[in-house]
Amino acid sequence: MRLFLVIVLFALAACAPTRQPAFAPALFVARDADSTLYLYGTIHLRESGEPWGSPAVEAALAQADEIWTEVETSPANDARAQGIMLRLGRAPAGRPLSSWLEPGERERLSAVARRLGIEPQALEPMQPWLAGLTLTLAPILRAGYDPAASVDRAVDAYGDAHGKTMRWFETPEQQIGLLAELSDALQRQMLLEAIDEAEASAEGLETLSAAWERGDTDTLERELNASMRDEYPEVYATLLRERNDAWVAVLLRELSGSGVDFVAVGAAHIVGEDGLVAQLRARGVNVERVGD
Repeated sequence: MRLFLVIVLFALAACAPTRQPAFAPALFVARDADSTLYLYGTIHLRESGEPWGSPAVEAALAQADEIWTEVETSPANDARAQGIMLRLGRAPAGRPLSSWLEPGERERLSAVARRLGIEPQALEPMQPWLAGLTLTLAPILRAGYDPAASVDRAVDAYGDAHGKTMRWFETPEQQIGLLAELSDALQRQMLLEAIDEAEASAEGLETLSAAWERGDTDTLERELNASMRDEYPEVYATLLRERNDAWVAVLLRELSGSGVDFVAVGAAHIVGEDGLVAQLRARGVNVERVGD
């Protein structure tokens, strides 16, 4: 499983990917007597100019009084997030990245870094989680994908342009802290996976992007949630289940009021047995897929 790819795409980068005949990402709606809640699973990396929302998504956004995203999108918040990542991802004195690895693993790290255009010495001051993200993102960015073209940012821009009230579930400190606080053993395991699979990350992105574009929630659940749950239960609990538990409490509070809310969060948070759709249904909320 390419765990860092899942993280950068759907949970917390040559040729354009093959496009599917229809663009119809999954959109869900929850309703009670006086409130409506749209749930839209997003993808955090797209190519510039790629579609981000279907007519159904734009119609739902037009109805919304409030729009929720994972974190605030603004130049100031982006700069703060970058500073937090650099601070929390900095290796402590006397423990450079290479100290986490055996000699053969260091050689593999140096070789893959150079193939990706990264000087191995530049990774030395990093914690394993940040180095793994760096290795995973490098080929994705070179393939033309852009964090600034994320679906989340497009939704946020729509809200700003149409005078919507913008709301957020988390702060950058909370999101980045989730990775920085992972156990040493897990960080090392994730780094080794990134070394082995970084060069295949762009290809994996094409597959997941295609599933997202056609609204294939079964594939997303299998490739995102089920794989993480089976192979990395600690990461699954930290990045998905516990956050979903916190977010669903907020959504239930919103449903207890009135009006229309639109929620845009990574697709991994929407699908699966611990996803927001399943959790709302388990609490007696009527949730339907738009278009079904």
